[in-house]
Amino acid sequence: MEATNKQGPYTKNLLHKAQLLYRARSLEEALVVTQEAKSLYALNGDHEGVITTNLLLAKIYDTSGRYNGDTKKMREAQSFINAAATLTNTPRQKLAVELAQSQAYLSEKSSETAERHLKKLLTHSQEEKEIDYQILALVGLSENATHQNEFDKALAHAETAKRLLGDDKVRRADALVATVYNQLSQIYFKQQNYDSMLTCSEKVLQISAKAGDVEKEINALKNIAIYNAAKSNYKKAMQYFLDSMDKSKSINYRYHTGQCLINIATIYANLYNHEDAISRYQMVLENYSDIISKNTRIVIYNNLGNIYYFSDRLTQATNYFEKANNLAQQRNYTEMIILSLANLSRAYIAKGKIDLAKEKAKMAEDLMGNQGDINGRQINLLNLGHIYYLQGDFNKAMLFTSKGITAASRMKDETNEVQGYQLMSNIYQLQGDYKTALDYQLVYSKAQDKFAKEQRNRQIIDLEIKNAIKEQQKEIEQLTRENEYQALLLKQNEQIAEQNALLVAANEELRQFAYVASHDLKEPIRMIGSYTQLIERKHKHQFTEDSQTYFTYVKEGVIRMNDLLDALLKYTTVSKTEENFEAVALGDIVEIAVINLRVSVDENKAVINCHELPTVMSIRSLLIQLFQNLISNAIKFKKPEMHPEITISAKTTKDEVIIQVSDNGIGINPDYQERIFVIFQRLHTRTEYKGTGIGLAICHKIVQHVGGRIWVESDVDQGANFFVALPRS
Repeated sequence: MEATNKQGPYTKNLLHKAQLLYRARSLEEALVVTQEAKSLYALNGDHEGVITTNLLLAKIYDTSGRYNGDTKKMREAQSFINAAATLTNTPRQKLAVELAQSQAYLSEKSSETAERHLKKLLTHSQEEKEIDYQILALVGLSENATHQNEFDKALAHAETAKRLLGDDKVRRADALVATVYNQLSQIYFKQQNYDSMLTCSEKVLQISAKAGDVEKEINALKNIAIYNAAKSNYKKAMQYFLDSMDKSKSINYRYHTGQCLINIATIYANLYNHEDAISRYQMVLENYSDIISKNTRIVIYNNLGNIYYFSDRLTQATNYFEKANNLAQQRNYTEMIILSLANLSRAYIAKGKIDLAKEKAKMAEDLMGNQGDINGRQINLLNLGHIYYLQGDFNKAMLFTSKGITAASRMKDETNEVQGYQLMSNIYQLQGDYKTALDYQLVYSKAQDKFAKEQRNRQIIDLEIKNAIKEQQKEIEQLTRENEYQALLLKQNEQIAEQNALLVAANEELRQFAYVASHDLKEPIRMIGSYTQLIERKHKHQFTEDSQTYFTYVKEGVIRMNDLLDALLKYTTVSKTEENFEAVALGDIVEIAVINLRVSVDENKAVINCHELPTVMSIRSLLIQLFQNLISNAIKFKKPEMHPEITISAKTTKDEVIIQVSDNGIGINPDYQERIFVIFQRLHTRTEYKGTGIGLAICHKIVQHVGGRIWVESDVDQGANFFVALPRS
């Protein structure tokens, strides 16, 4: 008897430890501790303890099976529930068993059986006035309805559970509150009610992080990431997805890890980072194919096809669209059958296989019928317009293209809407209706300019994400050196390896960005410029005064875009020079820069005073570009009534050479002096001062690359003093 008294508290503590381990989803440790506790309860003949441990073992097996898509483990969970059921002799014990049975059937997606058990649990808990079990039964019914896309029914059950949280004067456990709000967030996600989802998820995150309920914390992080992605806040979304994925990896929650990778891949695709998007999708297909659904696989195939299509890798695009179509046919997934057929048709058009393209487009058209604006309709209508255009049937081409533009506009698909405008311009041009062709071309050019700007912004966000990951890695390395958070770091080995791979790939991504700037984006500009010149030469005598003005705007826009792309190319290739550091005489560098700017210097009657300058160890070509930009900037922002006067001097410290470039120009408001080194930041309109807004950003990047610093001291109407500090060695 004495031994039993000593063992009782020990066994209870053991059970409490097992429950904490399960809440933290340390499933293997929880399993060992729970089995030990069960053995001790059985030894003492404690039926209630055996019931509790059996139900905890059922949870452990069910959770492990759910995390890894292992139906065998889910079925094993039932054996522990059945063992517990044979020992129940109180109403509350029976409610616990009914709850465990319903949750096991929910995990198996056995909807009818789960609903039957949940309704039984709800009735019995109402009879026993057990509010907690009523709430859990309602949450289960809501989850089951969500699985069947019955969202109104799901929301009604969840709202009732939420009301019950406050029906009793007794304060409900945080875990129960988190369970209700977690289910509400899932419903709002399915309904795409992202604001309500965010409110619920933030509440779940706060409670679950405090209580150590890691699964609910992971889900809340994912939902907050989804909210930010829906609002195009990709940096914040990536941060939350990575955090959620790290935590899911730490508990071997493979299903959730796969879902996070899919979302991360989609963000990279939206940022035009095609290679990282492809690698994440491929990672899911290779490492998580056993747990993702076939419908998810179809979507991934289609997304990969789109990435390859938009990066002009048409063979790979066609292969993935075929895979998506074949699997969608097997699954009878009509929406994806239509979308994959439309995408196949588009790919075949690009490959010049018009007969195949027409065959796929007709198949998609037949399947669509009266289904409304499903995704793929706008693509297919434009495909048919393009096919008829290539076949010379311009009436049908205009009809289908017009319908495609309208459908794309309704569906807020700007990419396809813009492509439709260009196609209409081409159709009218071949028919000799140059005025209408020009109208469509102007609309297309405006939309394309907006698209190119958005693309640049997103690519910059992508680089910022890479930099943030790099900075995070530096912090992790610092923590490692200080022996802090060692356990956390051990769990993040895989993430660190991925981050290293991303950093290694950064140079290649910048090279690709430079290629886009110099080739892909310049090609349509050259086309616009060429066709504009042809139309002007052919029809100039027919132009009204307004028409001539419009043509002037187009030509000036083409010149500005070319200048911008050239500047972008210089900006992205600053760090690509293969020159080595060498002894560079700064006086010679300034002389070369002035020679290169001779026309501008003479036109503006600029006076350049260069004092004696020292020699530094640096990269010759980059310093020429640096001084050329600084002198050019000083000339450009001169006062209207004065000739530019520029003075270049230097002083030497122990470690640095500090060069000063001073002018007598319009100066810079101190409030804006940080902005001037940021790419695309302009303080004046184009009508006041021409330029791309990249020159000083290039200076900043050059100085960073050679290990220096750059800053400015100025005030309005007081001229500007630019300082460049370069290392002496």
